[in-house]
Amino acid sequence: MRFFDTNVLVYAVNGQDARKQKIALELLSHAMDVNHDGAISVQVLSEFANILLGKFLLSPERTEAFISHFYPLLRTEVTADMVRNAMFIKREYGIQYYDALIVAAAEKLGCHEIISEDFNPGQMYHGMVAINPFE
Repeated sequence: MRFFDTNVLVYAVNGQDARKQKIALELLSHAMDVNHDGAISVQVLSEFANILLGKFLLSPERTEAFISHFYPLLRTEVTADMVRNAMFIKREYGIQYYDALIVAAAEKLGCHEIISEDFNPGQMYHGMVAINPFE
């Protein structure tokens, strides 16, 4: 299973960088329609909504439409155990807390890849490889 970070969803709906949008759309549609191997957490969905509402100034109705599109990828809530694990991961890898929470969610789901531009490409995090498809 592949865990998608917020930036992948943002690039999929933001046409400011056509190359990144094309990559994000291909990855997400393949994960949703072909392999059904994509995953996100409530954290990712929440960060995505915040960016659409704040940075892009979309209406709540438009934001909800985008969020609903990605519901099939939603595989986990954020739990207290994930928060605790994220603190360990943060210390272990020296990464930001919310990035550590991404790792904790991906680990809980048994993912083998974390798709994001926010991690060191090729680095292993608890047995999962970080992949930056936008390089």
